Amino acid sequence: MEDRRNRIMELIKKRKYISIDFLTSELHFSASTIRRDLSYLEDLNLIRRTSGGAILVKEDLIENPQLFKYETHKGEKRIIAELALDFVEDYATIFLDSSSTSQIFSEKLNKRKNLTIFSTNLTTAMKVEARKKNHAYCIGGLVNDGKVGGSLCEQMTSNIVVDCAFISCRGFDTKFGASDLLEEEAGIKKIIKKNAKKVILLVDSSKFNKSYSFKSLGIDDIDHLITDRKPPENFKVLDSYFETLYWND
Repeated sequence: MEDRRNRIMELIKKRKYISIDFLTSELHFSASTIRRDLSYLEDLNLIRRTSGGAILVKEDLIENPQLFKYETHKGEKRIIAELALDFVEDYATIFLDSSSTSQIFSEKLNKRKNLTIFSTNLTTAMKVEARKKNHAYCIGGLVNDGKVGGSLCEQMTSNIVVDCAFISCRGFDTKFGASDLLEEEAGIKKIIKKNAKKVILLVDSSKFNKSYSFKSLGIDDIDHLITDRKPPENFKVLDSYFETLYWND
């Protein structure tokens, strides 16, 4: 078993990204065995699982394209979106950040009507507008890979008041709260949290116990945490700060 896992690590280090299909063919083991090996290596923080494969941990420090992030942990994000929908009532005004989690959440919002939705993601705003049931505003600013940021975006965000701000992040831990890889993304979240009646953090379980360079939300800034499964035991210390919702199967 250890020989197989060592071989997997050698291949990932050489190729940077590796698929489950390639590993099953190269190592002559079943896909289920390879998935268990990848989960084990991820628990050791040696790799990061992706849709259909894995990358080295150091690749996690690169801001991946939006399309790549949209497909990564997509099932978990859909679970989060279903749970988050309970916090949205007809005629509400909400903010959706530029994350792929918020983009997937926006696809569920056609179950509500007459919403006013502000977003810093072009695709999210267009998906809302296409369904014609709600009103979409894409906050202006510098566009990069479909996400909007920069000083103009921050200025416009500071003039918005919303009932709920739905925010995701790159990492979430019990000491620093929510953090991101990009300064401009963290900056927008710091602004909107001040103008939101309620802040709801949408985080899939792959982001637990991780932190990045720029803090976006402190523990005290969060009203609800929504995730796809029960958080790790060390997260119990946060129970007195906010409500945590997760899929209980």
